[in-house]
Amino acid sequence: GTAQTGVTGNNLSQAYQHEQQALAQQQDHLKRTADVVAHVQDLITRAQSKGLNTSALESALATFQAQVATATAANTTAANILAAHNGFDASGNVTDPAAARQTVENAHQSLADARTALVQAVSDLHAAIQTWKEANKDEYQNQQLQKAYQAEQKALNIQQTNLGRTDNAVTLVQNLIAMAQAKGLDTSALSSALTTFQAQVATARTSHTTAANILAAHNGFDASGNVTDQATARQTVQNAHQSLSDARAVLVQAASDLHEAVRAWRDANHFTITPAPTSTNG
Repeated sequence: GTAQTGVTGNNLSQAYQHEQQALAQQQDHLKRTADVVAHVQDLITRAQSKGLNTSALESALATFQAQVATATAANTTAANILAAHNGFDASGNVTDPAAARQTVENAHQSLADARTALVQAVSDLHAAIQTWKEANKDEYQNQQLQKAYQAEQKALNIQQTNLGRTDNAVTLVQNLIAMAQAKGLDTSALSSALTTFQAQVATARTSHTTAANILAAHNGFDASGNVTDQATARQTVQNAHQSLSDARAVLVQAASDLHEAVRAWRDANHFTITPAPTSTNG
């Protein structure tokens, strides 16, 4: 009988130590829930900044925190049971087998309850986040497309202004040609450059008009610029962007070519609008 009691006592002491180790591990897991909460709060903040509905996330986070509170309470119960060490002395040796067994069983049950609540909390939160992400994927993409559509409209307006300025460039070069001809200078290079510039601007205007028509048709968007069909809306944005890019590229090239042609002609003809006071003979 004594031998059996000794074995039981050793087993209970080992079980008591095991529960203490389990308590320490679980306290570490509970501490990590603060990082999880911070991560989800950050997700909520970022989602709200994009105008997304975060009520489901907020509800899931509140549920998670309540579950963690339940797990923490059960963990605290286990900690108190082990700290009281009924049936054990301060070193964890059995002094009362029946009380010691009850201590181990109660601590084990409370730790198991805490673990179950914590595992369920993490699982539920993960599922809620995945569900929210799936539900808001379309909404997020819609918002990105709506922003892109607005950006293309803004780009269209800016380019319309830039195209309007080409008339000023044409007038300046025509005035330069008139002044040069009055001085008896050969302006064929300037006339040729101006013709090329006007042809390039016409090409740019064509692409610009194509973009304007695409945006005006707003396929995949309603009249307010909200997405009604993602695939079509994406095509509208892509097509408008491409046409605007084509127009911009041609316009930049046209301005560069004309500037270079005028500079080369001036250098070749030593031409300035206000002639230098030195003699031009020779």
